[in-house]
This record gives sequence, structure tokens and C-alpha cells, in this order.
Amino acid sequence: MALDDLTGQRFGRLVVISRAPNHVCPGGSYSVVWNCVCDCGNRVQVLANSLRNGNNKSCGCYRRDKRTRHSRTHTRLYNIWENMKQRCRNPNNRQYADYGGRGICVCDEWLNFEVFYQWALSNGYNDSLSIDRIDNDKGYTPDNCRWTDATTQANNRRFCRYITYNGETRTASQWAEIAGISADLFRGRLYRGWSVERALSTPIGR
Repeated sequence: MALDDLTGQRFGRLVVISRAPNHVCPGGSYSVVWNCVCDCGNRVQVLANSLRNGNNKSCGCYRRDKRTRHSRTHTRLYNIWENMKQRCRNPNNRQYADYGGRGICVCDEWLNFEVFYQWALSNGYNDSLSIDRIDNDKGYTPDNCRWTDATTQANNRRFCRYITYNGETRTASQWAEIAGISADLFRGRLYRGWSVERALSTPIGR
């Protein structure tokens, strides 16, 4: 019987990349083995039968992730992560139209709670802060998100409400429209310390 080539096929978190040496069983029989790469990056060798019957769906990280999620399921940070995904990925969520419905996504790496958890702790998270996107036209990614308190967010909004430039006072949205950039990009530039002139005159992508 010809050997089924599993190269390139996915089984859970595992993707088959090549054939491995057979596993020799007592009595001289053998089992077919495949080299696989897991979504987490680990490489493992798995019996063909274990792939087909679903006994092996990861390098072992799935069980670890499941235990990690279970131990933190009732934490505030886990709820932030879950709500973030729901807003962007669940059409039945009441906030979906303002997030996933207009193209706001959660980056692939943050679909793993442990990765998001480590980023949060490394970037100043505490239970008094909320996740905030710097550019509201972009998704949830490490370079577009920060942790801020309610006061800081309110101050940012007040700061950007009316801006005087060249003797004229307009809202941030009005200045952005005149400059041909998004209001969120303009606010993000001001938040990073840019002058009003630089924020309005710098082309997108610079």
C-alpha cells in the first residue's frame, strides 16, 4: 500500500513538514513517524496514527495553555483579553460594529493569552489601568497599545478637543481633515510629543 504523504497537512496546532525515521516496534514491525512544527514554534516527531486519530494536536503546549488559562480565568486581565477578542471576532457582540465590523483585529500572537499576559506585565499593567489603542483606526498589537488610567484618557481627550494653530482654533478632527490625515493619527502624534505643525505636515508613513 502506498504511503500517504502528510507533508503540509495540519493536525490541530501541528503542521507536518517532513518524514522522520520509522519507529521500530518489538518483533520487527514499524510505525511511520513525521516531523512536525507546532504553532508555538517547537518541533516534534509524531506517529502517523497519533496525528490521524487526534491523540496528538500539539507539542504539549495546548495542555499547558489550558492549565494557564484555567488558573487565570477569573482575573481582571483575562477578562480584558477575552472582551478584546469578543469585540473584534464575535459578530454577536454588542460592540462588534465599532471594532471587528470596521476592520479592527487582534494580532495573531495575542490570540494566545500567555503571550498577551507577558506583554501586559512587561508594559506596566496593573488593575487600575485599561488597554488603549494609540491609533483607533488600527488593531490590537503591541506597538499600537498601551495601559492608561481613566484620568489620563480623559486628559488626552480634553487636550485634543480644541487646538490653536496659526491663530485659528479648531477641533483635532477638523485640523486632521484639513491636513488629509485621520484624526486618530493626528492625536497619536500629539500624544507622542510632536508639535502641532509637525503632526499636521508630516506625510503618512514618515
